[in-house]
Amino acid sequence: MTNSTRRPKAGTMLAAAATVGALVLSGCAAGQSDSGEASEPKEGGTLTVAQGTDIQPASFFSQAQGNLAVQRMIFNTLIELDLETKEPKPSLAEAWELSEDGRTITFQLREDVTFHDGTPLTSADVIASMETVKLPEVPSQMKSVANIITEVEALGDTEVSISLEHSVTNLFDVFTLVPIVDDESIEGLLEGTAFNGTGPFSVDDYKPGQGLSLSKFEDYWAGAPYLDGVEVTVIPDPQSTVTALRSGEVDMAVDLAPSNAVSVSSDSNFVVVNAPAQDAAYYIGSDVNSPVLQDKRARQGLAYAIDRERLIDQVLLGNGAPASLPWSPVSPAYDAELDGYYSYDLDKARELFEDAGVVGEELTISYPSGNSILSAFAQIIVFDLEEAGLKAVADPLPQADFQTKFLGSSFGGAWLSPHGFGQMAPASLIKGAFPYRADSNVSGFVNDEYIELADALWVETDEAAVSANIEKVNEFLIDQQFVTDLIASYHTYTTTAKLKDMDFTILDYPILDTAYLD
Repeated sequence: MTNSTRRPKAGTMLAAAATVGALVLSGCAAGQSDSGEASEPKEGGTLTVAQGTDIQPASFFSQAQGNLAVQRMIFNTLIELDLETKEPKPSLAEAWELSEDGRTITFQLREDVTFHDGTPLTSADVIASMETVKLPEVPSQMKSVANIITEVEALGDTEVSISLEHSVTNLFDVFTLVPIVDDESIEGLLEGTAFNGTGPFSVDDYKPGQGLSLSKFEDYWAGAPYLDGVEVTVIPDPQSTVTALRSGEVDMAVDLAPSNAVSVSSDSNFVVVNAPAQDAAYYIGSDVNSPVLQDKRARQGLAYAIDRERLIDQVLLGNGAPASLPWSPVSPAYDAELDGYYSYDLDKARELFEDAGVVGEELTISYPSGNSILSAFAQIIVFDLEEAGLKAVADPLPQADFQTKFLGSSFGGAWLSPHGFGQMAPASLIKGAFPYRADSNVSGFVNDEYIELADALWVETDEAAVSANIEKVNEFLIDQQFVTDLIASYHTYTTTAKLKDMDFTILDYPILDTAYLD
């Protein structure tokens, strides 16, 4: 069994398939003044956060863009993965034990945890949360693991045992992603009417499409936060966000495009922070049932037609690197040579489009209109595809409409989005991330070989087998191109320099447990 201190800062590795390494934050170091000296934490103040899209209550059991800033404010998980070591460390579970065959894990829950309504955390809440992930209508990247759970058993009020059909290489990814929600309010959460978590802030009010108000949870198990509260407001227009930052109406902006943030990033009153997990990989997805994209040669043409360097230079202002594979450089699946396989080559793109018989065909490029980075990308990509011989049409969609098409695999063309999980266990991306999921993905790409490769990567833990399976998966992805990775980058937070000691989870959720306004 592992043990913990009050604040979960350490843990013991109990399973394979963890990655190593970490990236450095840009801007001032968290909790440091401009002179490099640590400042004393201050009580009080409300942090105002702007994001381009609304939260997505029905998607809190998955990693969704709209929930990025608030997920860790409201909810905790059983464990968290350490950013540097990728080892599990205690959170709501203060200790755990994994059976030798890797099929049963027993968690000892903290005894001092209450939900925001004062209800104590018990095994029943863990059971209900894990069962919710299994529901067909609930999106989650961890559904593959949830579906092989054979039993979740309460061994007491604060002890729970979870058994699986077989061992998996991404077991701890599940317990760092699935939020633990009060069993009586899960239905309300999915409907957007209840947000009863155990996190440092409780939701006072939610106005769909506008934002939400949160206040400090005085009985937070890790100690009440310094901030009095957080106000999250939806501002779809990036220039309006910049104006709000400059006027002091907003303290933090989520994923503001560097090209929009340039006017404040050079101002000493602001800091642009790269969340360190490098969990923002930008890609263009292909609906393989679209007549234009059925032939893999057309999809390979897309990969050659897009000028990744221009996207990085003009939109991200250098804050990223070209990519042909979905993995973060810290992943054991990362292959530097293959990651540079596709580069800008109009002649090659035209040749492939001609071979596929799609020259002159119309292709829609859908993207969420509230995302300033994707909106800027779309304009460049439409131009690139026109130059390569396609009739490309930009299709900006409200976030809700984009999400509906995304989860329903119904784009009918191509789409732009970021994906995560490149820094997690490789099986989590191949078995769980919606664009890549072998069993059922957004592209509608169904292939028996791919399913077999994904299953092997998921269950075979021998070191040699893992390496061989990764190599096969990478070669397959490069060839099939139902997802065309473009850029490996970061989720960014543009903040007032007064915000100190903000930390991050491995999923790039901001941690405000000890954050304060100086």
